Amino acid sequence: MVNIYEVFAYNLFGKYYEKRRLDFFGLRHSILKNRMDVSYDVFMSSALLSSILSAFGALGFISLILLVFGVPDVKATRIMFPGWVEPLIQYKPIIVGVILGLMFTILVFVVVYKLFQAYPSIMAGDRKRRIDSMLPYAVNYMSAMSGAGVLPVDLFRSLAINDIYGEMSVECRYLVRDLEILGQDLVSAMKNLAVTTPSTSLQDFLQGAITVVTSGGQLESYFKIKTDQYIMENRQTQKEFLETLGLMGETYVTAFVAGPLFLVVVISIMSIMGNAQMAFLYIIIYALIPIGSIMYVVVISMLTPEA
Repeated sequence: MVNIYEVFAYNLFGKYYEKRRLDFFGLRHSILKNRMDVSYDVFMSSALLSSILSAFGALGFISLILLVFGVPDVKATRIMFPGWVEPLIQYKPIIVGVILGLMFTILVFVVVYKLFQAYPSIMAGDRKRRIDSMLPYAVNYMSAMSGAGVLPVDLFRSLAINDIYGEMSVECRYLVRDLEILGQDLVSAMKNLAVTTPSTSLQDFLQGAITVVTSGGQLESYFKIKTDQYIMENRQTQKEFLETLGLMGETYVTAFVAGPLFLVVVISIMSIMGNAQMAFLYIIIYALIPIGSIMYVVVISMLTPEA
C-alpha cells in the first residue's frame, strides 16, 4: 500500500523516474523478487525525497556542531591555500565551515540514495537464503502429499496457506494468485514464478517440474528424487556451517578474548610504570571488544541457516 509520504514524493519526482524506466531495470527486477508492493518510480521518488531531507538534516547537524565547537583550524600551505587565494585568508573560518558543511551534506545525500537503491537487492538476497533453507522441507511435504494422490494445483494451494514454510509459502501464494485470479494454467504460473523468484534452487526445481508436466511424466517420482537430493545437500550445508562456526569461534577467542586480555594486562602494567596512556585501555574495553562482539553476532546471524 502506498502511503501519504510516497504519494507526495511521487508527485514531486515521479515524472522524472517514469522517463528512465530502462535505466532501473535491475532495480525493478529486485523489487519484484523482494515482493515489494510498490512500483520502482514510487520507490525511487521516496528515495530521492528521503535523501534530500537527510541532506538538510545533516547540514543542520554539522552547522550546529561547528557553531558549538567552532571551525577546525586549517594551517595555510601552498597546496591548500595557493597565492591567488591570499586575499581570502581572512575569511578562512567561513570558507572551511562552508566546505565541511557541503562535503558532509553531499556525502549523506549520496549514502542515503545509494542505500535505498541497494535495499531491494539486499532484501532479495535475504529472501533467497530463507527460501533455499525451507525448500527441502517444502519439497518433502509435496512429495508426501502427491503420494497420497493430491493434485499439483492443490499442493501449491496447501503450501500457500501453510505459514510454517516461511518464504516458500509467500512464493506459492503468487503462483496461486496467477492460477485463481489471473486465470493462468499451472505451467504458465510456474514459469512466472521461476522468473520472479530470487532463489536459483527454486528456479531449477520449477523448471524441472515444468519439464515433467509438459512431457507427461509423473510429478510424484520427480518430487521424491528432488527430496532426496535436497536432503543430502542440506546435510552437507549444515556440516559446512558447523565447520565454519568452529573456525569463527576460534578466531573470536583469539581476536576478542585472549588478544584484548593480553593488551589490557600489558597496558595496565605499563601505565603503572608511567609509560602508557590509559586512553588505549578505554578504547579496548569500551570500543574494540563490544564492537567486535556485535560484528561477530551479525556475521553469524547472516550465515546461520533458517532451519
